[in-house]
Amino acid sequence: MHSTIRRLSFSVLLVSALALPLGAARADGDPVKGEKFFRQVCAQCHIPLPGDPLAAPKLNGIIGRPIAAKEDYRYSDAFMARKAEGMIWTEENLVAFVRDPRDFIPGTVMQFVGVKRGSARANLIAYLKSIQ
Repeated sequence: MHSTIRRLSFSVLLVSALALPLGAARADGDPVKGEKFFRQVCAQCHIPLPGDPLAAPKLNGIIGRPIAAKEDYRYSDAFMARKAEGMIWTEENLVAFVRDPRDFIPGTVMQFVGVKRGSARANLIAYLKSIQ
């Protein structure tokens, strides 16, 4: 009896996991941990709030913003092609981009290889959402 319940529970968990989008971020990301990650990894090129210009566009307010929308930054041809398609930075698009920038936007000149760990991606996205 107990083994049947365990198999059923495992089956429900497996089906639930398979129903999630590939690379989906956890909804409960921690923006404090995300800020720490951002400062360690992303702040070399991006700054989240207005300030001195760096090598890449600022990321405050990125969720819901059209791609390549900052007027004071020269984007790569790959980003400009996505802009021409009308792409918007949704949370899902940002998760996919952060996971593997070169796969999501082939031809990007961004040197970042991506964040493979799902919890780190979720934390980073939570932080970016918090600086809207």
